[in-house]
Amino acid sequence: MFREYTKSLFKRVDKRQLMQFKPPRLPQRIYTKTLNIDNKHYGKFCQEVAWPASEHVHPLYLQMLSLPLQMRCLLDKQSPFPLLGLIHCANKVEVFEHCDLSEPVECRVRFSDVRPHARGWEVDVLLDALQSSKCVYKAVSSYLVKVKAVHVAPRAAQTEHVSTDESDEAIQRELVSSLTASADTGRRYAAISGDYNPIHLSAVSAKAFGFKTAIAHGMWTLACVISQFVDNTADKTTVDDIVEANGESTDNAEKEQGSGGDKALCNGYIKEVSCRFKQPVYLPNELTVFSKSLTSSLSATSESHANPCANHSPKHSAELEVTSAKDSTTHLHAFLHY
Repeated sequence: MFREYTKSLFKRVDKRQLMQFKPPRLPQRIYTKTLNIDNKHYGKFCQEVAWPASEHVHPLYLQMLSLPLQMRCLLDKQSPFPLLGLIHCANKVEVFEHCDLSEPVECRVRFSDVRPHARGWEVDVLLDALQSSKCVYKAVSSYLVKVKAVHVAPRAAQTEHVSTDESDEAIQRELVSSLTASADTGRRYAAISGDYNPIHLSAVSAKAFGFKTAIAHGMWTLACVISQFVDNTADKTTVDDIVEANGESTDNAEKEQGSGGDKALCNGYIKEVSCRFKQPVYLPNELTVFSKSLTSSLSATSESHANPCANHSPKHSAELEVTSAKDSTTHLHAFLHY
């Protein structure tokens, strides 16, 4: 993706659109590419984010593979946004069907929405992934475009909404694990993902975009947190959990639990991820991961219900929070449905 980053240096930004009161116009073009999964590359990704052995693909992997298409979308000549310096501020993933890594995946990427933010504009880039002409996966990457426009903040205050319903239903949070983000984390993940955004590579390059030092990729942090949650959940899965989750007999559930939890409560099948990145993770850093189990009545969003290929019904949900071990700063807040 060095070609895309080179192009980004010369990307023309439409300041008039970014400074105006109404949201900028979004290009309508859809960028499409069929990908053949490299098992070695997937193995490196799993190793980097500590994904436990699972028959299911890590829920963020396909989205990571779509990054070159996302960059092409953001570099569209009709796009008013810059590429360099964009901040990944939120992320959502919906898994509709099991993805077969031995089969090609057709990826379709386009702009889907833009809205005011207290610091500029928040723009959504949508990925639809298909296998055998069937939608198996959807992801939305939300990016913050910083703009010094005084009219943006008042509108953002009216439109920005943080849901508290799920938090109100949560029980006492518990410690999942700790997570170490070393000084070279950004460069390691960049080598796998192809995301060589300067804010992740070094203190010098990050300072050019207003950060005091390099920051971790939000996708790396979220991917690691999901992995740790799945691993932690499998360790704590009970026979009753397996019976409830899979509709199996107690005898079969006991066999599965005794064989290492191949069909444990979660089993790596995360059906939906909704995350907002709160504060950047400066490198190096020590992080703490907490979780809260939520009521089982939570299900997919109305948007997924409206999607004809969204044939999934999560039975369990959890709220995750990542904080700094040093000062308890909240870096990431996510909901998982599985």
